[in-house]
Amino acid sequence: MRKILVTILLISGLAARQPLAFFYVLPFDNLKADPTVEWIASGLTDMVRENFKNEIGLKLQTKEDLEVIMKDRSLMLKQPRGSRNFLLLGKYSRQLDQVEVSMQLIDVATWDELDARTVNAGYSDITVLNNQVNETIRTMLYPYIPKRTVLSAPIIPEFADPKPAKRRHPVSVRSVMIANNLDKELKKLEESMDVLFGAKQDKKVKPKKDVTRFEGGEWTMDFSAHERVDENPELAPNTQMLTTVLEQLIANPYDIKMEKPKFIYHPDDDAYMTVQFHVVYSLKDEIIMEMLNTLPYTGLEQNGTLTIFYFSRESFNFPENITETIKSGNYRSVPVIRFFNKEKNPIVVVADTPEEQWHSRSSQKVLYIPERQFSPLIEFTVGGWSLQVAMETVNLYATYEFTLPMSDVEGLSNVNIKFVNENELNSFLDPIL
Repeated sequence: MRKILVTILLISGLAARQPLAFFYVLPFDNLKADPTVEWIASGLTDMVRENFKNEIGLKLQTKEDLEVIMKDRSLMLKQPRGSRNFLLLGKYSRQLDQVEVSMQLIDVATWDELDARTVNAGYSDITVLNNQVNETIRTMLYPYIPKRTVLSAPIIPEFADPKPAKRRHPVSVRSVMIANNLDKELKKLEESMDVLFGAKQDKKVKPKKDVTRFEGGEWTMDFSAHERVDENPELAPNTQMLTTVLEQLIANPYDIKMEKPKFIYHPDDDAYMTVQFHVVYSLKDEIIMEMLNTLPYTGLEQNGTLTIFYFSRESFNFPENITETIKSGNYRSVPVIRFFNKEKNPIVVVADTPEEQWHSRSSQKVLYIPERQFSPLIEFTVGGWSLQVAMETVNLYATYEFTLPMSDVEGLSNVNIKFVNENELNSFLDPIL
């Protein structure tokens, strides 16, 4: 027995000392020091750590861990034999509605660059950026993760002292068998009567759902994807407040300040004039204050100008229509600026959208100008148990400029800005263009 215990302890020790990949993840570097995207630095780090935290053979390390091991590199010798140390260096920059993320994988022991890659994604779709960054890191890191040995458990024989068999009279054995058979038949009869009177369901006819059962050496449970979690009626007041605020945020979250257009004369050509139109986009302060003061949010995270509200199903029932709107992205809208003449006819149309199809359009009716100056200042994310609302509390400055004949400029009398849902741009702009 002592030898067996020693063997088990030895194998356990070997399993605990299998090689590991120590992965140091630092905050990503904001190349242009743009304060509007400073939140991405810690956001990308958190997403990477969340994605790799349960990876077998990989041990996540922090900036403090890196500082410790750089001060005393001999600590690497105390790690399990065959272990490796990797450092992820990341930097990012934003160009209009695109975010470019560059990553380097460094071997801490030699300080050699093992791999370097770059990904691009839309600023308004953080989920796509998250997936691309994580998949790229996995591709970079996987070839260097130390291979782990699969250990099999020792087969320990069971020893038992032989016991003399008890001999019974054949009549006694037969009586017990008959009694057992009668008990089984009576039990089946009782179950049949319960099913007949509706007191119990026949397992063979309709198995119980949501109940774990042991059948034939396996555990099983029946379920249906069409079943829905019942809403908690006690959460109705909170849900009503959340619905009201979310509907306002989805329908009209922006506040706009317009300056009167500036007219710039051309000294070398007095037949044309340049028009400059300045606009400031921002989120409505009253909506943000209402979320802070009224809604019982589960969590609140603030990083510079970025504020993220977390709402849990423990406090709210998420309305199906709002959930579907968020998942499909139907809440996204972009500004369309129209300049009208005295006859109320549009002369100039500006569509401020990142979608490429609108940057290749032209018009014979009006002066059509596609722009990429506007970026969404609010983003929604919904999952099975939580809903997040991310807001960027900054002023977004845009300057729209165009040149017209002097006669058309003199006829301008009105300017209009309308936020149009991205899915409805075709039906809105086609009649005008």
